[in-house]
Amino acid sequence: MRDILSYFTLRRLDLMRMVTGILIIIDGYPLIFFFKESLKLAPGSTAFTAAVLAMGYLLMIPTTIFRKLYRCNTVLLRFGIIFLIFSIVSMYVYPFIFFKSYTQDMLYYLYIFAFLFLLINTPNDIIEVFIPITVLFAVVSNLGLVYALLTDPTWTIGQRAAIQYGEGEYRTGNPHVFARNALICVVACGIWVTQPKTNFFVRIFAFFSCVFSMGILVLTQVRSSILALIIIIFCFLLFNVRPAQIKLLARTLIRPTSLLLIAVVFIGISLFIRRNIDLYAVLYGYAVAFIERNMENVFAVFGLKGQDNFAASLDASAGNRATSFLYLRILLEGHLHVILYGQGYKSTYLDVPILEALVNHGFVGFFLFACFILLMLVYSLKAMRDNPDPLSTFLAYFYIYMFVQMFTVGRPYEMAHWQPFCMLMRFIGMDRVFPRHLLNHPDKLESQLLA
Repeated sequence: MRDILSYFTLRRLDLMRMVTGILIIIDGYPLIFFFKESLKLAPGSTAFTAAVLAMGYLLMIPTTIFRKLYRCNTVLLRFGIIFLIFSIVSMYVYPFIFFKSYTQDMLYYLYIFAFLFLLINTPNDIIEVFIPITVLFAVVSNLGLVYALLTDPTWTIGQRAAIQYGEGEYRTGNPHVFARNALICVVACGIWVTQPKTNFFVRIFAFFSCVFSMGILVLTQVRSSILALIIIIFCFLLFNVRPAQIKLLARTLIRPTSLLLIAVVFIGISLFIRRNIDLYAVLYGYAVAFIERNMENVFAVFGLKGQDNFAASLDASAGNRATSFLYLRILLEGHLHVILYGQGYKSTYLDVPILEALVNHGFVGFFLFACFILLMLVYSLKAMRDNPDPLSTFLAYFYIYMFVQMFTVGRPYEMAHWQPFCMLMRFIGMDRVFPRHLLNHPDKLESQLLA
């Protein structure tokens, strides 16, 4: 108890406040939907959403604002700022003929720059508390989703997990924000579990939170998130598992105590499944439906027949992206000048950010955006390999999700993309300027700098 009380010093509480503000901005929509729609505090209110996000910005303000600025990754910062300015200039100089939302889009850009400015004022010491607060924030959001599903009479097993809003035939939900929250929780829990200083009971909590979040991820049935999770697991194994460790693990597993422990775990899981057979059936049904739907898309791509022996067809989401790439093919074959100069700001919605950067902004816009996302990938892979500090490692693995989204969903200038990008511009690749007590391997960094 004394250790717990000593952890919550005024300094740490102040850091927790700033981290909470960051999480509200990056991952606040699940809780916003919960309070708005499930608890009926402000159904359908955009003002409530704006107020909560504004609270996030206020919570981020450090006591040293304007007095102490922190260094960023200058390479990423330059490419990011140049692309944003290029987009703003394109909006006014070379706009789509029917585009009229200048004020609204400028407000979004203002939010992005304000978030980046506050991050530059945010102390590096938030690394100390970032992972624990992120796990708690994401777990609460997951519990809010479960409560909403259990109390929503219109939701049935088989639907994608999301908090529903709207009325009648217009009632809908956004599973992507809940899948994103679940993935954030999985990544943060994985980092928390593997940290050597993590308490045993905290490891148990983080492990079960990770499993719980994976279940939520299955319920949302969001392909991009599940694909990102598979790539994240592969990257983790690639950078953290060595042949010697595999041999040591194999030797450990064949020991009598290990075999006994495996038997106990197997029996425990079997009893849990028997007592919760309905829950198991639900998750199994979701997994099977997810595999069948995606195999149908694979069959459609190759012109094969589906399970019903009829020609397979793409679903609406995959069909939209297939149409987008067909549109690019038409431009390449007969309208190459469009690729060179671009069609204009937001002229075409392709739901593939990297593709839209090329079609709407031409070669220059595509070059800036592609360099930006590829550089972030390079820095992320380096952070995965080196594991310099908990925050950098978290951002590195979470960026895999953002990288997948660059080819699957959204537009190249959406706030939902740029808020995590701002985090990477601020923290990724900057471990060389962090204080020793924030690093996982301070001696290793010092030897690298001296070399």
